[in-house]
Amino acid sequence: PLHPPRGAAVPQLAMAQFGMPSLPGMGKSSGSSAPAADLGGQQDALVRNFVGASKLVLSANSKMADALGLKNQATAAEQTAASLGDGATKDNLSDSNKVVSDTSGAIKESLAKKPALDAAAKTRFAEGLANLVAGSVKYAGLGKDVKGMGDSMKSASPMALTKLGSAAFVVSKFPSSASDLFSTLQTAVAFAKDQGIALPPDTESAMNALNAPI
Repeated sequence: PLHPPRGAAVPQLAMAQFGMPSLPGMGKSSGSSAPAADLGGQQDALVRNFVGASKLVLSANSKMADALGLKNQATAAEQTAASLGDGATKDNLSDSNKVVSDTSGAIKESLAKKPALDAAAKTRFAEGLANLVAGSVKYAGLGKDVKGMGDSMKSASPMALTKLGSAAFVVSKFPSSASDLFSTLQTAVAFAKDQGIALPPDTESAMNALNAPI
């Protein structure tokens, strides 16, 4: 499981059922749920959007790791991003989630040492930060889809649930993954500001999803 580092600002864990962070669309349940026939399509849409956000984060981690000289982590993130598709299975998503966690951890550990980057490395890091910001904005937007899927699964039949493994994974891992992602974003933004690296235009939008100042 992914845990935010001590002291990191993370979304408020407001949803009792799944401990979901208070991201857009993650308010109280409307009490309605999708018909069983719609669950498959709902799962496909959720997984597709989750994969899109994950690929951006993996691309970000690959570039930032490369800038920091973490070649193994950069390669792992790049290869995982390339292999991750819209029809990802629960195992695919689990593998991707682990690579995101491992590479994010290595990046934050390296950034804590405040390494000095040359011009080329700063450019590479800035490219990665742009992907990380885009991925964070996209990830925050998943809140509504995750909440809707979680509500639908509560009223789904046991047989229907057996076909929703990918969706169940996303719903269960979303809170901790969001906390880890936003922690990485905060760390990367702070490092960029310290190094004089220009922040992407959407940085404020991404940080606002976390309710944290930049």
